[in-house]
Amino acid sequence: MQRLPLTFALLVVFALPHVAAAQAGIGPGQEVADLNAYIAAHEDDRGLGADVARAMERLGRLEDEQKHLEAAAAVWKRAKHWFEKHHYERNGSPEAHLAAEATRRLLAPQVAMAGDLRLRSTPQSTPEAAIAERATELDEFLTHYLGKRAAASADAVRQGGLFSELAAVHTYGALSETRAAAMTIAKLEEYAAGHLATLPIPDGLQPAEQTAQQAAVKQAIGDLEGRAFTAIEAAWLAGPDKKNADAMALRKHLTRLRPLKYPQLEEAATDMVNVTAAQAEASRLAGLAQKTENLVLRVKYLEKAVKLDPQNPSYLQLFQAAKLQAGQP
Repeated sequence: MQRLPLTFALLVVFALPHVAAAQAGIGPGQEVADLNAYIAAHEDDRGLGADVARAMERLGRLEDEQKHLEAAAAVWKRAKHWFEKHHYERNGSPEAHLAAEATRRLLAPQVAMAGDLRLRSTPQSTPEAAIAERATELDEFLTHYLGKRAAASADAVRQGGLFSELAAVHTYGALSETRAAAMTIAKLEEYAAGHLATLPIPDGLQPAEQTAQQAAVKQAIGDLEGRAFTAIEAAWLAGPDKKNADAMALRKHLTRLRPLKYPQLEEAATDMVNVTAAQAEASRLAGLAQKTENLVLRVKYLEKAVKLDPQNPSYLQLFQAAKLQAGQP
């Protein structure tokens, strides 16, 4: 297929901000038409993959800016399909960056739904009924964030969920999108943990039952914090930059979740940006453990992570839970 150069309008779009494009006389409608025409003409030309990726990215953002939600979703789905169809590498290239952004933006409806979740806590006729309802609601609540339990055991590690889907953006090697996805996780975790921490104890419970309810909620908060910390730390270690506002926003969340490991930078005796190679590898292995469904492999990953970074309590918690799930002593 003959390679056609980008039109002058598209060059303006890619090279300058949207304001400059508007000054050049390119209205949103015409810009959308030009972008769609360029993509249709060149989406099967791998030699122009980077240009096509930029066109798709601009088109998706433009539809988002104009609140054309269905059209925007269609663009991001098309972008993911295009990336997978041509088997582009997940190496931070323009093509991979497009796929990462598409993955993150397609999760927006789920993020909004998770932010609206509430435990009903409706009055029940008996304390037993109240306990049963709270257990069911708590499980449903965590399922949205952390996925379903992979086994019947109450100690089983949850698989899937919104946190895992957002954390998967990291695999594309697009640092800005990795940070954006991790920040979404941080905000959701902060909201969810805060909501759980203020749940009232059902009326009519005996002291022992009240203690059990408090323990269940505390465990749920711990599960949210542990999974969020693993994802946020991986994003931070991918580009620990004290001069980057997005990176430092993640760093602050790490301090909130693990103040012993990540103290306030101004209070730290050493520069926490200079993480050791062992810590970076432990974070990578913990991330792999969360993605695999192979129980034996998950245990091995986490065992190595604990050995590499024994001061990280989240790795130990995940390791112990994985061993229980795999039936190991």
